[in-house]
Amino acid sequence: MTVGESIYKQAVENGYNPTFAEGLISPLNNAVEAYQKVFEHMREPLKNISSVIESVRPQMEAMAKMSIPLISQITMPKYPETLDGEDGYFMPTLIRPVQEVRIVNPEDIAVASAKRTSEYVIASYLLPQNATWESLDIQFIDGHFVKVSYPNMESRKFDYKDMGFVNMKTANSDLKWKLLRAIADNGGALTKEKWSREFGRNVKYELNEGLKRFFGMKTNPIPHYTKKRGYEPLFSLRPER
Repeated sequence: MTVGESIYKQAVENGYNPTFAEGLISPLNNAVEAYQKVFEHMREPLKNISSVIESVRPQMEAMAKMSIPLISQITMPKYPETLDGEDGYFMPTLIRPVQEVRIVNPEDIAVASAKRTSEYVIASYLLPQNATWESLDIQFIDGHFVKVSYPNMESRKFDYKDMGFVNMKTANSDLKWKLLRAIADNGGALTKEKWSREFGRNVKYELNEGLKRFFGMKTNPIPHYTKKRGYEPLFSLRPER
């Protein structure tokens, strides 16, 4: 008896069942073979998709530099965020594969974002009926808190989370809060010389929506940009002392 036959005999005596092993291995082999066929079938389509993405990359790079109302929902891998254009226009972050091409109103995007943010507002300072923005006073206490005052109402302290100006990914203040503070730090008005590209133009719109929601007002507290004063709120906005 050879060494191999001796080992095989010992295995059988210890409970090895060759019929069972063959019945298990065969389906596994079939599954592997089927997987291989599927992979081979998808190889060419995947290659074509990659080729299409690379072919439109120059056009996307050119579009990112244009200052016109842009097509939203066009996203491609590994591009930095770009916010630009006239008031209300922006180029979305390009990080995902192309899924859909459609023209949308930039304000609709900002409204949808404001609705998502409103889910996290945990406080409010509702002004009286017929209240005016001009009578409201907001002063920063530090980088996280503001003191809010209105005639015949108790002054209260709020942080950026209370007002809904929070980045839910990081739990830090979002761009709307940073824009509010930038206006305060620049004497209550922000001109293009002090404007940061990170704000874009939709951020000012979303800040308006957030403030209206927080104070229960219907009119915009920050009017359109003017050459003389830039973005200047109707209310008093002061920096830290």
